[in-house]
Amino acid sequence: MSHNKTKKQIITEAVLQQLPPNNEPIDRTINEWWFTRSGDGLRLSAHGDLCFRLAEIEFFDLPLEVKQPNWHKFIVDCSKKIKCPYFIGVNTKEEKQKKAFIRLYDSKIAMLIQLYGDLQTYLESIKVRQ
Repeated sequence: MSHNKTKKQIITEAVLQQLPPNNEPIDRTINEWWFTRSGDGLRLSAHGDLCFRLAEIEFFDLPLEVKQPNWHKFIVDCSKKIKCPYFIGVNTKEEKQKKAFIRLYDSKIAMLIQLYGDLQTYLESIKVRQ
């Protein structure tokens, strides 16, 4: 009987190889690192993002301006259409200039978003197969 690994499990195991050994079960690590355990979405939790950065995985921060009023629809679109690990956060270093950003762990997707001009336009350009 073959055990099919999920994309999250494959990515998690690869990143864990770049970190000091720990004895946590992979299921617990996946629950801590990813925003949702189930589904295909690759949104990282704050802890997952920290672990990716500690593993020195290359990332690209892009400004995030959500133009649509429905935040939930935007998050669902990201989960369906962004095919690399990503983290959504707010830069709080400058109190007056709190700015939302998306951190992408894939140079190709980061480049495409920049070519389209912003994340919203990029997401609108992608057709999802049902």
